Amino acid sequence: MQLFTIPADQTAFSTKEVVAITKMTKDALRYYEQQRLIGPVPRDHNNYRQYSHQNLERLQFVATFRQLGLDLKLLSGDGRIPSREQRIKELRSYRTTVQEQIAHLQATDQFLAHKIAYFKASPDH
Repeated sequence: MQLFTIPADQTAFSTKEVVAITKMTKDALRYYEQQRLIGPVPRDHNNYRQYSHQNLERLQFVATFRQLGLDLKLLSGDGRIPSREQRIKELRSYRTTVQEQIAHLQATDQFLAHKIAYFKASPDH
């Protein structure tokens, strides 16, 4: 899985820059903002969105959850910046969900390997 890279030498990002970095659409960015998945997005003096590093880090979670087929509701919050302890708690919860997915995929892989071996050994089926 390839995550996008957040430029370290920049503190604020326009919507156009975020679209280029994340390969997400403007509509998707607005949706994730409305769903409170990426936290509040500050605005500049012209009322244009100015995404922060934290917003882009949250978008990495969104991209990862989407690629893994995980429920984005796990990421939703009240839009406030969580404390260090809350972030650790959330990350542990995400990790537990990922580990459950891994276990499910491993069981599916074993089932498929068994079926392949069965059909290879039984050419009449």
